[in-house]
Amino acid sequence: MNTSNGGLIVRHQDMLIVSDLENYQGTFVLGENDAILKKIAGLMWFGISYGQHIFYSNQKDYDYLYCFDLEVFNEKCLLKKPVSHITLFEEKLLFLDESDRRIYKFDINTGKAVSLLKEQIFSFVVHEGIIYAAYASGLLKYNLHSGKSSVLTDHIPYTLNAAAHSLFFADRSQDFFLSKLEPGDKEPLRINNIKTQSIVVKEPFIYTANLLDNHSIIRLDMDTSSGIRFCGDKADKLHIIGDDLYYLNQNDKNSWYKLSLAGGRSRRLLCE
Repeated sequence: MNTSNGGLIVRHQDMLIVSDLENYQGTFVLGENDAILKKIAGLMWFGISYGQHIFYSNQKDYDYLYCFDLEVFNEKCLLKKPVSHITLFEEKLLFLDESDRRIYKFDINTGKAVSLLKEQIFSFVVHEGIIYAAYASGLLKYNLHSGKSSVLTDHIPYTLNAAAHSLFFADRSQDFFLSKLEPGDKEPLRINNIKTQSIVVKEPFIYTANLLDNHSIIRLDMDTSSGIRFCGDKADKLHIIGDDLYYLNQNDKNSWYKLSLAGGRSRRLLCE
């Protein structure tokens, strides 16, 4: 799930939409062989692709909800609220309102937003019709179909990811150690004594930047927790799209790098 790391890179058909976090000037649209096609004025965070549009929080305009039309290459503001953690559920957008810290469901056609939870939330992800949300008392589970909610654990997640039946996250309550929560458990299991603030999951592996090893990227088996050092770059904001891993290389001015999940050499993504 790329949303937990900001949703800064989005694939749409043969185009890649990439936030410029090296210079914070805007957002790039890349085409074949990652060639730059266009630069958008807005700075995209929490971007998702739906239909012919990219929906995102525009960091250049108070974090308001924006959409970018990929057919006419035009962006517009949909909602003047600061939003984050944008995701899609049954043709509606879900987002976190940064002003009141509540989760809303937004109808793209009518422009109406409805609050789903009374709790104030730090972050959330959606997996198979369930919202998993970090809040002051721990980890909340909310069923989008039934409207029922329950508390899974009093540990507070950061960069939360859901895969199969397990939840993976950096544990705010335990100094950001990488942890796994199994169904029915109240206490998460610490994984390999790795501290992190950036996690992505593509079964059967977890990819994470290890704060205890200069932010190098570690690949871990989801079941056995055995791991290898996958990349030695000082990495942050990990994303997986298709068969490629994308990350910010802090050794190279926070520029984006791309690395095949099959391994090999990484390469710089944006070379103007």
